[in-house]
Amino acid sequence: MATSPAPASGGGLGPPALAGVADPALGAGCRVLIVEDEPTLATNLHEFLSRRGFEVDLAGDGAAALARLAAQTFDAIVLDLGLPRLPGTEVLDGLRRALGVATPVLVLTARDALGDKIDAFGLGADDYLVKPVALAEVAARLAALHRRARGEVVDDVRVAGTLRLDRRRREVRVGDAPLRLMPMSMRLLERLMREPGRVVPRSELEAALWRDDLPDGDPLRGQIHLLRRALVGAGFSGLETVHGVGWRIAAPEPR
Repeated sequence: MATSPAPASGGGLGPPALAGVADPALGAGCRVLIVEDEPTLATNLHEFLSRRGFEVDLAGDGAAALARLAAQTFDAIVLDLGLPRLPGTEVLDGLRRALGVATPVLVLTARDALGDKIDAFGLGADDYLVKPVALAEVAARLAALHRRARGEVVDDVRVAGTLRLDRRRREVRVGDAPLRLMPMSMRLLERLMREPGRVVPRSELEAALWRDDLPDGDPLRGQIHLLRRALVGAGFSGLETVHGVGWRIAAPEPR
């Protein structure tokens, strides 16, 4: 690899001369997945961010990105929209809806239309940059997203008795034992654990899982059954049905 990133081609990022002075502490502790199919641009980003302390991984298409995100944890994602195999919008939608991942996403694309920006934010993007853009701005925005996420870590941990959910890390524990959940079960538990003890109505849970694409029948009841079975199997029996109202994760009575 070259000792300094070469200028990106095809309307990519700004040249290194405009990138500012390297700060090796800027991205310390931040693992980033760059989802970009243009090799030169991906290489420039990888080298520039690595020199500023980010730990960088690459995915060259949308399908590869989702596979990586399902198996590994990242602190931030840089996502192009014009990707092969699976468009960036579908990656973003799958990330939020199917996988239930809350990792901050910076969209980096040549698409500058207002409609594209609105669609991306609607699907769960946290920031949006239009190419060409200075490399330093990408690094600064990633660092800001990471700081914000770290500031929310305490709020992202929910506890109800022996049940503990770390939403940012996508980890569930019952007592000291980890519990692995399917993506839909994880999203359902996240919604129920926002306020342990609160009864969450059917409509709110259905919107959280399917938005406006609710399947026929009663899919929520099936998802409740799967989540309850997983929790009970791990030793937690606090998922309660409040007939005619909704469901809740029982909060233990204070002693």
